Amino acid sequence: MQKRYLPIVIVTGILFLAALGGYLAPTGHEGPPVRVLLENKGGKVILNHAQHIEDQGGQCADCHHTTGDDPNPPACSTCHVAKFDKAFAAEHQKTMDEKLCASCHHAGATINRFDHDEHADDYADGDCRSCHHSEDIEPEPQACSDCHSNGDDSLPSLRDAAHARCADCHDDMFKEGTPGCTRCHERKTEPTAKAEYRACADCHTVPTDQLIPTTMAAYHAQCMSCHEENGSGPFGDDACYQCHMK
Repeated sequence: MQKRYLPIVIVTGILFLAALGGYLAPTGHEGPPVRVLLENKGGKVILNHAQHIEDQGGQCADCHHTTGDDPNPPACSTCHVAKFDKAFAAEHQKTMDEKLCASCHHAGATINRFDHDEHADDYADGDCRSCHHSEDIEPEPQACSDCHSNGDDSLPSLRDAAHARCADCHDDMFKEGTPGCTRCHERKTEPTAKAEYRACADCHTVPTDQLIPTTMAAYHAQCMSCHEENGSGPFGDDACYQCHMK
């Protein structure tokens, strides 16, 4: 090869390698994806994401319910995972954006909606023992927290003791699950420091996957309910393979 062609060969080789690397490397892009591939044992689903954005008039929050006006909301699978297990508990702090933490780890809840006087006068008809213990346990009715705390293992925690007593009359609220909590509880102001975040089990007695739907449950509930409400798109048990590829 003549030496005068050597620079041309070298430059051509560099350009070829750069082009090949660009082709093989994952594409980084701003904005929402055109399509999303959902892996599933029942058959893969190709979600036409761009079409849904167009159908919803660009209102991301219609589907990405926790994001408000965020123009670049997180993927559904960021919060709704296939399985809430120890691996998720260990890894989600690294993979999730910190702005999402307070969506689940709120500061706690008050019982501002519980009216003690209303219960004593209107429901118990002045008989404090309807809710409080009999005289052999507490000679005079006192605050539940005087004996029940969240740190004494010899007695039921304050949460468990109050819930057990309340459930005697309000079984309907407890059957509602998490939605029934708002009948008595209100969320406190969000925590100001990450150290203030608490584990779900500190307040909630049901498993995490009942508080936060898994990926499959979230997609099924969100997609099918929207399709049914709008009378467009597949929904129902006989429409699986309109989305899932056999």
